Amino acid sequence: MTGGLVEFLSPEWARQMVELAERARAELGRFSGQAVGYDAAALHLLDEWIERSPSPPQTVRLLWVAFLGEVFRRRHGGEWVIHRDDGQRLAVLCPQESGGVHRVEVAVQVSNRLTNGLADSLALFYARESILLKRPKEL
Repeated sequence: MTGGLVEFLSPEWARQMVELAERARAELGRFSGQAVGYDAAALHLLDEWIERSPSPPQTVRLLWVAFLGEVFRRRHGGEWVIHRDDGQRLAVLCPQESGGVHRVEVAVQVSNRLTNGLADSLALFYARESILLKRPKEL
C-alpha cells in the first residue's frame, strides 16, 4: 500500500456512501434503459454519463465517486476510508491476494476522469486496479 494516513469511515458515513451509490445505480439504469449492477459493465455506462456531463455539480461528482467505490468495495471486499494526505480524499481499502491491502483512490480517479476525459476511463481504471486486488467476489 502506498503511504499516508487513512481513517475508516464511520458506519453512518459508510451507509451514506452505499445510499449515494444506489442513487447513481438508479440513474445509470434510467440513462441506459437496462438493469445495472456493481460491475465493470456499469463502469462503461458511468464513463458515458461523465462524457455527457462536462461540468457536473459537486453532488453529482459524489454520486460517481460513491458508485465507483462501491464497485470496488463489493467486488473485492474493501472498506471505505478517507485518505488524509494533503487534504481528505475518499478511497476504498481492498485486500490483495498477497495478504496486504491496496488503497484504491476512487475520488482522485473521478477527478482525473473529468479533467482528462476517456484517457482516464473508469472502466480501464477498474481493470488495472483489479489486477492488484484479491479476486472479485461473485455478486
